[in-house]
Amino acid sequence: MKLFWIGLILSLFTFNLFAQNANDYRLSGTVKNRTGDALDGAYVKINGKYFWTSKEGEYNTKLKSGNYEVHVSMVGYRDFDTIIDLDENLILSLSLAESVTGLDEVLLEGHVHKKTSQQVVYVDNDYLEKQFNGSLASSLERIPGFNAMQIGSGASKPIIRGLGLNRVAVAENGIKQKGQQWGADHGLEIDALNVENLEIVKGVGSIAYGSDAIGGVVRINNNSIPSEGFSGSIYSFAQSVNNSLGTSAKLAYSENDWFFKAKFTGISFGDYSLPTEEISYLNFNIPIFDEKLKNTAGKELDWYAQAGIVEDDFSTTISISKVYQKSGFFPGSHGIPDISRVQPDGDLRNIEEPFQRVTHFKVINNTKFFYENGQLDLDLSYQKNHRQEWSLFHTHYGGQEPPEVDPNLELDFNLKTYTTRAIYHHSFNRQNETQLGVDLNWKDNEISGFNFLLPEYQAGNYAIFGIHEYEPSARNLWTLGLRFDYGTIDMQSNYDPNLYEFLIRNGQTEQLANSYAQRSEGVKRNFSSFNARMGWDHTFDESWSSKINLGTAFRLPTAIELGANGIHHGSFRHEQGDPDLKPEQGFMADLNLNYSKNSWNISLSPYAYFFNNYIFLRPTGTFSVLPHSGQLFQYTQFEALLSGIEVAIIKEIGRWHFNLAGEYLHNRQLTSDKSRNFPLPFTPANNLFTEVGYELFLDSEIFNFSEISINNRLVMEQDRIAQGELVTPGYSLWGLEWQNEINLNGFRANINFRVDNFLNEQYFNHTSFYRRLQIPEMGRNIQLNIKIPFGS
Repeated sequence: MKLFWIGLILSLFTFNLFAQNANDYRLSGTVKNRTGDALDGAYVKINGKYFWTSKEGEYNTKLKSGNYEVHVSMVGYRDFDTIIDLDENLILSLSLAESVTGLDEVLLEGHVHKKTSQQVVYVDNDYLEKQFNGSLASSLERIPGFNAMQIGSGASKPIIRGLGLNRVAVAENGIKQKGQQWGADHGLEIDALNVENLEIVKGVGSIAYGSDAIGGVVRINNNSIPSEGFSGSIYSFAQSVNNSLGTSAKLAYSENDWFFKAKFTGISFGDYSLPTEEISYLNFNIPIFDEKLKNTAGKELDWYAQAGIVEDDFSTTISISKVYQKSGFFPGSHGIPDISRVQPDGDLRNIEEPFQRVTHFKVINNTKFFYENGQLDLDLSYQKNHRQEWSLFHTHYGGQEPPEVDPNLELDFNLKTYTTRAIYHHSFNRQNETQLGVDLNWKDNEISGFNFLLPEYQAGNYAIFGIHEYEPSARNLWTLGLRFDYGTIDMQSNYDPNLYEFLIRNGQTEQLANSYAQRSEGVKRNFSSFNARMGWDHTFDESWSSKINLGTAFRLPTAIELGANGIHHGSFRHEQGDPDLKPEQGFMADLNLNYSKNSWNISLSPYAYFFNNYIFLRPTGTFSVLPHSGQLFQYTQFEALLSGIEVAIIKEIGRWHFNLAGEYLHNRQLTSDKSRNFPLPFTPANNLFTEVGYELFLDSEIFNFSEISINNRLVMEQDRIAQGELVTPGYSLWGLEWQNEINLNGFRANINFRVDNFLNEQYFNHTSFYRRLQIPEMGRNIQLNIKIPFGS
């Protein structure tokens, strides 16, 4: 009987496949230039899917009957766009014209994906706008191996393979974003609605980006060239969970060999909803009135402008942007609140103290010089990150007077960063290409405010690197990378005599009082590190391919890890640095196996990192002697092993599509005493995302690319915890989505409607710093996104 049911299910499955295959049509052809030479690697996009032509310039795919937009592009050639009506097998062969103005050479930076041995996930603007839910990192959470550390409802931080904060580099147009990313309560100062294309490099990206790229790199490409003439779009969204409203407007103009772009984004959100009526803070119960978390409202105002000139042998762009964010802290994040501070005041959008305010100003210049067999890229940038935390002046020990100016300014960090990168690419022949680069970075951090956590410092990082790629055949690509880094840091001393007197008055010894009162030591350190990586991309046949990477990893200790000594209210702990920390050194092995055939796309990626001296914030299990400071966390170094496996499966059957993405992580410190090999703190739980979608209105002239879908995110219980951590229960979240494109008499609009956590499940994220306050994640959220493009 059991075999009968198995046979019946397989029969139905086979019948479904057969029925679908009968309605599939083949679209194929070649892409050549005007002299008839095949174009290898031309970018072909059809109905949201993309691929590249073969060495012979050929492409081939199966599609259902219907209308499709086809976009073909290639560096140095004009784009080709057309709409086809597919009701039989069709051969569409193209001849691309060379670009006269040279604009296309930059246009395709975010679209043409050069073959690489690294694991790279490509995300375009369409995906980001459909999945946008308030911040960049949280909009990418469906990608296997990628998690977001939520910070309220308007900000989040990226986590790749369990590594985050200073172990994931975020780069825009080749320049690493430099803010106060060490803080678990600090979001990423990037306008998510201003990202044109994005690449996630999993695994060690240290060869090209240096320290901060152990976990991977999020590469944002905002250098695409707009179409000739005037164009733009307006994107608006609304969320129910925090009454969020936002609009982003984009304008662009291009003529001959120059172009201009401008973008503006404004977002306002109120206190967000929680599926609970009470939370617990150190056994103190705090009511959540009307299921709204008090003082979590915020706003964001961003602008971006870019101008560029592109000639045949030269191109340059200059980008200027400013991101402004202001958001409230739940009163419990700066001490235990009394009941009056969490009671509703009739205004869900007011932002009271405590709150944070961040302004990130950035200027980037990207210049390229083209030679017969080479190219020189020169990138220059200046960044100013100004972060303030405001809280009503308070002191936990006597003797400290409020500052005369801005008495409620608790923490003030003013970080200036100057960056210069120069990379020369040289093609010896079709098989061999070499990159030689110089990477210079200098930072100056100033502090003020009535509290202390991070010292003033100046830091420099100077590096040279080389990468050689050898492609002996279309099926093999070998990569070898070498990099040498030299870093310096000069931290200023900071001593608090009021704290010393307070501790002495309370019976502490002079030695202990001095250790606490010495908020940071004057430290001058120099670091150096040499690293290497080797990669192999191999194609077995039309269905199977693999990528293998082996190499070393490194990261320089940061100022917070070397010099912190104070209460970090936003993270609910006393953090203490160690000025003797050494640079992290490690080894990594990374494998990706991919199968693609008959609309199946399966990817499997196991990996392992071993560190000699992994730096992490270790819960000590003892309480700080400072009042209201909680547990003492110390930056320390241990041997550590980080390992895991990622899986992604995509399948289409007729009008149905199935998507599955999951990851398993196993991270722990290593000691000579195996009984003390505790898991590393803040490791994301194992998780699985599944989605089933169904296409609608295949024959409609008004509705295009219409699909409804249901999804589920299953997160396992995280009981592999470090000392001092709490077990985080597992949970299951359900979501619904409808995406659609409307085309009515020339008017076009993209509409995306979805419901996240529609069962209003109460759950906790193990990586969230609000977890310590027993504050669950946000409840049911209904969201509507509308985008209206216009112009050429």
